[in-house]
Amino acid sequence: MQGNNTKQTTKSPGSIEKSLLLLEIFAMEPYEFSIPQLAQITGLNRTTVYRTLQILISRGFIMFDKTQDKYKIGYAMYHIGTKYLYNKNYQDKLMEIFVEISEITKESMGMAIKDGDKIMSLLEVEIHQPMKFNDFPGKYFPPNKGCYGKCIMAYQPEEYIDKILEDQVFEKTCYNTLTNYDEIKSEYKKIISQGYVTSIDELGIDIVATGVPIFGDGNQIKAVVAVAFYKDEGWADKLQQFTQLLLSYQDQIGKCMP
Repeated sequence: MQGNNTKQTTKSPGSIEKSLLLLEIFAMEPYEFSIPQLAQITGLNRTTVYRTLQILISRGFIMFDKTQDKYKIGYAMYHIGTKYLYNKNYQDKLMEIFVEISEITKESMGMAIKDGDKIMSLLEVEIHQPMKFNDFPGKYFPPNKGCYGKCIMAYQPEEYIDKILEDQVFEKTCYNTLTNYDEIKSEYKKIISQGYVTSIDELGIDIVATGVPIFGDGNQIKAVVAVAFYKDEGWADKLQQFTQLLLSYQDQIGKCMP
């Protein structure tokens, strides 16, 4: 028995173990490595490292950057990681905060993220609204109106904004809906300058909303959280109060984000 145990402890790792070993390394700084670096870290020979990387590349878990002559995490790892991060536990943490804000405002509360070139609603709370906005999770929003679309687009690179806006014709669905290219770009600059976004009669008559950006590492925008409500007496004061309330929760929400 002791002889068998000795053999097991000295047994070289199998192909699956080698793959997992390499993947674990790519989660460490600087997140990209050459074959000699990987061989030195793992103790595997360069040929083994190369062959294992080719398997991982074929499945999308690793990609090769020719300009740097280094390997880094591929799209398949991002896909799996995203699925993990957007699981029930992650959403529950945010929902607790959103319900708390909704209880304070007695209004609708939600969040949207950037999904590829789309702006998508991820979470919504409408427990106090007699009339619903129907901003259900998975719904897409345009870049020219509403808190979600305008705020997420405002923090994108200039060339990306131009690419998205230049070929689109926007419909004026309400009297404050922005349709002109220059007006939309001006609105984006205003959002960045003041640090929050408002929407008044853009999505529909008497629909008002305020939102704040949620940032991640490197000051990159991760999401937008917003409170929406229907105009009534004192709506302008409510808009200002809700804006300050969201700003007070901004860091707390950001810490819950992946």
